[in-house]
Amino acid sequence: MEEGDEDPYEVLGLDPGATRDQVDRAYRFSLEMYREDALATYSLLDPAELEGLRRRIHQAHRTLTDTECRRDHDEAHGNAPPEDSDVRVIPFPTSSDAGAQEPEMPDVLSGANLRRIREARGLSLRHMADVSKIGTRFLEYIESDRFGHLPPPVYLRGFLKEYARIVGLDPGAVAEAYMKRMPPRS
Repeated sequence: MEEGDEDPYEVLGLDPGATRDQVDRAYRFSLEMYREDALATYSLLDPAELEGLRRRIHQAHRTLTDTECRRDHDEAHGNAPPEDSDVRVIPFPTSSDAGAQEPEMPDVLSGANLRRIREARGLSLRHMADVSKIGTRFLEYIESDRFGHLPPPVYLRGFLKEYARIVGLDPGAVAEAYMKRMPPRS
């Protein structure tokens, strides 16, 4: 079986009805289990095998946390969609919309807002960097609104979309809301 053909549920040890929270927990657990210096796998797997396992874990997480990818996979394999609403992209919650089903993304979004959301999901910056392949320092710059250190807008927009995807927010809305705070570049 090719690496890309593996069932993401099997890779993460989940049932097809797993919630987004269960997917995220299984993902973090799997990465911890197969980290380079993990005692459980140190003498059993060589570095190339570990890297292959981590790649499959990242791909499984990406498939199960992307709404369209998961729906396509489930339809192709005859899985019923999960019962919870946790699987869809989670919009940014605002206090004024606490009772609404679909809260609106605020017009402007700060790095501090993003950091609070990431921390509430139990995700570390290191984890975000590993999954997104975005350097930790750029993630730190985003979260601390260090505009002068951020990459050009075309790259920043991509970084923001990937950040949003990992924490379960609408990527386009997050990028737009954050970019509105950017001072004009000279």
